[in-house]
This record gives sequence, C-alpha cells and structure tokens, in this order.
Amino acid sequence: MNDKQSLRSNDLKFLKVAKQAALEAGKIISKYLGEDLDKKNKNGDHSNFVTAADLESEKAILKILHKNYPKFNYIAEEKGISDLGSDYTWVIDPLDGTIAFSVGLPTYTVSIGLLHKNNPILGVIYHVVPKDLYHAAIGKGAYLNGKKIKVSQTKKLDGAILGIDFAHREKRMSKTQKYILPLIDKIRYPFALGGDVLMMALIGRGSFDGFANEANIWNCIAGAIIVTEAGGKVTDSKGAKINWSKKRLEIVASNGVLHNQILDVLKT
Repeated sequence: MNDKQSLRSNDLKFLKVAKQAALEAGKIISKYLGEDLDKKNKNGDHSNFVTAADLESEKAILKILHKNYPKFNYIAEEKGISDLGSDYTWVIDPLDGTIAFSVGLPTYTVSIGLLHKNNPILGVIYHVVPKDLYHAAIGKGAYLNGKKIKVSQTKKLDGAILGIDFAHREKRMSKTQKYILPLIDKIRYPFALGGDVLMMALIGRGSFDGFANEANIWNCIAGAIIVTEAGGKVTDSKGAKINWSKKRLEIVASNGVLHNQILDVLKT
C-alpha cells in the first residue's frame, strides 16, 4: 500500500483528528495570552525557553492523538520521542513562535504532521490569532480555511519575498552566514516572523516565495507537505530529497519556480 492509498483507506480520519487537536491547542494557548508566564530556559539559553502554554498545548494534542491512535509513534518538541514500532509517526510543535507569543506578537502557530514510513502524508497548521487553519494531505492539495491555495508564480529571485530565521543565540551566527547573508541582497525583501511553521504556510498560500533554514523536524514537516501540495518544492540545501528520519534538517522551500535559483545562491 503506497502513501496515497494509505491515506484514502483511513477516510481522512487522520486529518479530522489532527484538526481537532490543533484547534484545541489553539484554545489553550489563547487562554494564556497576556499572562505573565514563567519561562524555563532550554540548555541555559535565554533566547530558547518553554512556557506553561507550550506544555499544556502539547499535553492536549497528545491526549487527542493517543485516544484515536494509541499505537502510533510520536515526536513532540517538549516530551520527545515515543517509538512503538509503528509505520506512522505524529510530529508535533505545540507552539511554534514561543518568543513572539510571550511578547504578544501574533505570529505563533500550532503544527501537527504525520509521517508514514518516514514520508510526510499530512500536515495541519493553526495560526492562532487570525484563526487560520491550513491543511494538506498527500495527493489532495493544500487548503486554508477550506479553500484551496497555491504557491506564487514569482519567477526571478530579485522579485522574491523570502522568509528568514535568525535562530536562537547558540546557532544564530552560523545560520545567518549560511542561509541569510548569501540571499539577503539578491531578493526583493526578507521577512523574519519568529516561526518557521508560519513562514512555510505563507509560501503555500502565495504570500512568501521561499524560505531556507536548518530546523527541527517539528518546525517543518507540516509546512513541507502544505508547500508541496500547493504546487511548490521542498528539498535540502543541495537539492536532494529530505531525509525525514533525521531530527535536525536542512530545509529549502519555495514556489518551485525559484527553487534552483535559491539553491545556486546557497551553494556559492
């Protein structure tokens, strides 16, 4: 059974459950908005922290996913990896853009993706503040609030809007030198929103033309299938297929038309 057949055979229940989990997580996150939250630093880095909103959101997502699919694996940003030997793995970012959330900037999201034998077959992204729900399933297209979306048709890099990410402090210089500086003067305009997930969703809807970064799997799996199902392209920085068995990934996402131009700049 291939990935498309696998999804059809489940009557898109995967998608229904993932949407339910993302929307429930969004309600929880909104409850904490504006509160003075305790911030627990990760690895001693003040630019990388977790809050009660992250933890409660993830707990709610996992509860819904486990109830419906108790034998599936999962990879969750805060709780880690649970490998039950299944061909299916849920990949969860309960709150992408924690820093933005903590200061009231409306660029934070919930992200849930599903792998089948290490291939993405489904992605749901919930942009909490505008209540925008993105979803894509393999072979079914990409959608925003139930309406089909497509990538942009920008053809030249000097007319492109690219999402960029400055990263947490420990990786900021290396990522800036590798992914930002080579492109910064060759594009129309760069935007940094403080969350990879939202920037990839914006490629899918045609607002951004591309994005290049190194990220954890939970930051990019749902975005990757939304981009590809919207007509775009996702590879590593050398143009190769993504190896989704790795936790840390190189990601280049684009409208497809610009993809080789972005790769050529990154290779120089």
